[in-house]
Order: sequence, then C-alpha cells, then structure tokens
Amino acid sequence: MPTFKRRDQEEFEKAKDLLEGAPVAEMGFVKSLFFGRLNLEKVMPYPKQNPDDAQRGEELLSNLEMFLKSEINADKIDAEERIPKSVIDGLGKLGVLGMTVPKEFGGGAYSQTAYCRALELVSRYCASTAVLIGAHQSIGLKALVLMGNDEQKKQFLPDLATGKKLAAFCLSEPEVGSDAANIQTTARLSEDGTHYILNGHKKFATNAALAGMMTVMAKTPIEIDGKVKEKVTAFIVTPDLPGFEVVSPNRSKMGIRGTWQATLKFTDMRVPKDRILGQLGKGLKVALSVLDYGRCTLSAGCVGGSKQLMEMCIKHALNRKQFSRSLSEFHLIKKKIGLMAQNIFAMDALTYLAAGMVDRHEGDMMLETAISKLFCSEMMWQIADDALQIFGGEGYIRENGIERAVRDARINRIVEGATEVMTSFVALVGMKNVGEEFESILRASKHPIGNFGRLAKFASSQFSDVVMGSGAKPGRDTGKLHPKLHEEGRMLASLTTRLARSVHKLLRTHRMEILDMQLLQERISWSVVEMFAMAAVISKLQSMLESHGSNGHNGNGNGNGNGVEDALKRDLLIGKAFCHRVYDAINHRFNTLWRNRDDELLAVADTVLAKH
Repeated sequence: MPTFKRRDQEEFEKAKDLLEGAPVAEMGFVKSLFFGRLNLEKVMPYPKQNPDDAQRGEELLSNLEMFLKSEINADKIDAEERIPKSVIDGLGKLGVLGMTVPKEFGGGAYSQTAYCRALELVSRYCASTAVLIGAHQSIGLKALVLMGNDEQKKQFLPDLATGKKLAAFCLSEPEVGSDAANIQTTARLSEDGTHYILNGHKKFATNAALAGMMTVMAKTPIEIDGKVKEKVTAFIVTPDLPGFEVVSPNRSKMGIRGTWQATLKFTDMRVPKDRILGQLGKGLKVALSVLDYGRCTLSAGCVGGSKQLMEMCIKHALNRKQFSRSLSEFHLIKKKIGLMAQNIFAMDALTYLAAGMVDRHEGDMMLETAISKLFCSEMMWQIADDALQIFGGEGYIRENGIERAVRDARINRIVEGATEVMTSFVALVGMKNVGEEFESILRASKHPIGNFGRLAKFASSQFSDVVMGSGAKPGRDTGKLHPKLHEEGRMLASLTTRLARSVHKLLRTHRMEILDMQLLQERISWSVVEMFAMAAVISKLQSMLESHGSNGHNGNGNGNGNGVEDALKRDLLIGKAFCHRVYDAINHRFNTLWRNRDDELLAVADTVLAKH
C-alpha cells in the first residue's frame, strides 16, 4: 500500500505540472460545455484576418503555389526519402520558414491563420514538405519565439527565419511518447554553476539530424518547499556542443518518407546556463504552449490533404464507368463523397476557428487546439481510406498518388498526441473542472473528482438548472443566430445540457474509477469533440450569412450574385447536414453511457491476453 500511495503522489505532481486549470471565469468554450454553459460569444463572430495580414498572405500564397508546382515532386521525395536542399532553400527565400517569426528577427510576423493557410497549401502538394515546415516553425523554433529572452532571439532566430538553419523539437524518448512528464533525459547544474550537464536520449525528432538549433526537454532537480523535486526544463541545444551525437539520422517509414526523424544521444553535454528556455522547471508549460500552435498547423495540413483527395475523388467518380453507369450515380459512392464534404467543411471551420483563437491570444485554448488536431487527424484518415476505396485497384497503384496519401495520412493520428491519449485527455480535463473546480485530475487514489461534498454544493448553487435536472431553456445563447441556423443552435444547446447532466451522473456513479474507464471517456470525449466542431460550423455559417446580407444579396438568386448565392446554398446544405448527423451520433453516445456491452468486450480482451 505505501508503494501505491507514493506512485499516486508522483502522478498527482505530474498532473499538476501538466494541467494548470484556469479560473471558471476564464474558461474556454469547450471547458464551459462540461458545466452546461453554451458560450457562443467565445466562438462568434467567426475569426477574420486582419486585412493587411490577409493581403500579404495572399501574395505569399501566390508565390508559394508557383514554387510548389515547379519545384515539388512528391513521388520523388517519397521514393528517395529526402527533401532536396533546393526546396528547403527556396522555402526560406520565399519567407515560408519564418512566417511567424517577428520582423525584428528577420521573420514575416504573419498571423497563425496566414501560416495555417500556407501549410494547407503545401499539404496539397507534399505532406513530407509540410511536416518539415511544421516541425521547424510550429514547434522547433516556437518555444524560442514564445519563451526566449531577447538575447536568445537575437542569437538564433535570424538564421532560423531565413532557413539558413533548421529547428527541431526534442521531446520523445525510447521509453516515453505522449507521457511527457515521464521523460528520462536529465540536466544537472555543474559544480561551478555555469552549465547544465545533459545526459539522455531522444527519438523521433523531426529535422534534428539537419538542425542548427533544437528545443530539448530534460528533467532538472529543483528545491521546492525545502524538498528537491525533478521538474522538466526546456533547453536550447546546438549540434556543436561536445557530447552531442546523432545515433541515427533517420529510419525508413511507412509515410511522410521525405522527412527525417533522428535518434539523438547526449553524453555529459555542457549546456550553458543562459540557454534555458523560459523558467527553470517549467518545461511542460513550454511544451504545452508550443503544442497549441503545432496542433493548429497539423490540422491545417489535414485540411489541405483532404481537400486534394476529395477533388481527385469527384473527378474520378464523374469519369469512371461501372456497369454502364457513372460511378457518381451509385449511392454508396455518393455516401462517401457526401461524408467527405461534410467532414472537410467541419475540419476547415474548426481549424481556422482555433487559429483565430491563437491570433487573438485566448487565455484558455488547450482543449480547443487539442480537439482541432484530434478531429482533423481522424477525419483525414477516414477520407484517405474512402478515397482509396473509390479509386479501387487504381488507387492501390503508386502512380496515382492515393496510395501515398493514405500512408502519409496515418501518422497524424500518432504525432502531437496519439488519438487514444488525446481522447482521454479531452474527457478528463473537462471532467476535472467539473469534479473539483480548479484542482488536478489526480488525487491521492487516482481520484479525478476530489471532495464530492464540495462538488454537490458547487453544482447545486451555480448550475442546478443544467446539472441537477431542471434543464435549461433550449434556445439560450442562440438568440443572435441567423433564422436559418436556429434549429442547429437549439440542437447544440440541448446537447450542452445533456453533456453536463451525463458528466455529473458519471462522476457520482463511478467516482475515482472513472479515470480508468476509457470506453466511457471515449463517449464523452467524442461527444465534446463533435459539439465543438458543430459550434465551429455554426459560427462559420453565421459569418457567411451575415457577409451575404451585407453584400446586398436578398437571397432570391437574382442579379450578379448567382455564383455567391449558389455557393452559400451549397455550404449551408453541407454544414447543416454535418450538424444533424453528429447530433444523432452524440445522442447515441450519451444513451450508451448507461446501456452498453463494454464489460463483455473487455472480458474478451482479457481472455485473449491471458491466453498468451
């Protein structure tokens, strides 16, 4: 029993580092859903780019597309497992590798939205190239931009912004993947107090074998309240430091084969004390802040790749004949393309809503960016698989690009938070805020809830209309929606109420055991994921309807606005259809929280595992 308690206390400390809850008043849109609050003002109006940023961005995109058409050969990059230096140099000259770096350090100072649009475009041409850009800028140098001091920025950012040097982000280790708090690489202060002595290994570090600067996470001993504790710290590491070794520059992979993921070794490497990024012992905060940006851009890559796949599928379905009929006439093919259209519309809405939140510096967007990555990576995988099915045998042949797209798409469900980890993460972070307002998920007995007396008082005093059963008015917070979106607004409001009631009942029923009940977590998590996607779709449609009205179109389809009118009708059909489909799916998940065959499924797994 003492060992069990000690282990739980260690996990509690890690959870505190990882999850620093925001006050209720500052909760983001998604966390508020768990409390039965539908705060549409947090997602509306739908974000719009600053006009100057948008204009500069369009000019860059125009130049970038010409470069991609002339210089990128995705099949060759895939076959040779390398991105030519000429491509990297060209991206640097265009300014793509320094888009989000401040101008005073040689960058373009573009918004996150403009950067996501660039990543979306690159992903249409080559997933490997998009990953190289993202690893360099979204995470590799992002900690330096966000947390670095002026001297650090002056020293490193100019070369990184122009592509003269590449950056890498080193977190994963041989024994550590998504479990960031358990990294084993250590950094201890030298006796003279001038350096940290770094020892350990890193793996899957994209660009690291090519990089001139790396953000490396390591554990450092820190005295807190008279006790020495191991806390993660972020360091700036360069390959010229003695003790740095590239064990393996790359390993051949299933997809994104043009990118290189290195295995690194640090042996008594002396890292100058002034290369600490951010605060000593606050490395997990650095990592999570960086991932907020990285997940947005990964989502944008999924959007770009998915749009390209759908365009290819539409063309193929219209031209391919089967049984003397166009493939596009068969309902099962129409189903796949219809679902592609719905999901891509939602992916786009979600990605650029999250990017807009980053641009306006939302204080609490941890779950929003996590959901963007989770939803887009899962949807792209489904789209890629359906695209292969639509193309049939031709899709399986390498020359058509579908086979490569399927291989490239698969990694998105693993990197920057594996699907299973992110699924539990979304559910537990949200329930943690309900269970005990502002304390960590884990208590002394792996307890996500804590003091239930306090929870009951909290619920009854502030949220009794939603959580305790009296119900909320179905139209609350939806009054400002366009009349064409009232039905979808009411649907989202009713789901919000049902979510809060379901979460409260789960916590009362299962108490501490809920932390290990991942099949229930999955139902809650994906309900919330699709609710946020639904909110993004509604917000985007609202913006489109408002813009349509401000342009003087009266909705009758007459005049010069026919093209705009048709596009609006199409988008309304697609967006509303997405909302209706996920509304049914979410309600089904809520129903199966209490009536399911989970125990039977787990028993089968246990039996098979025990046999071996």
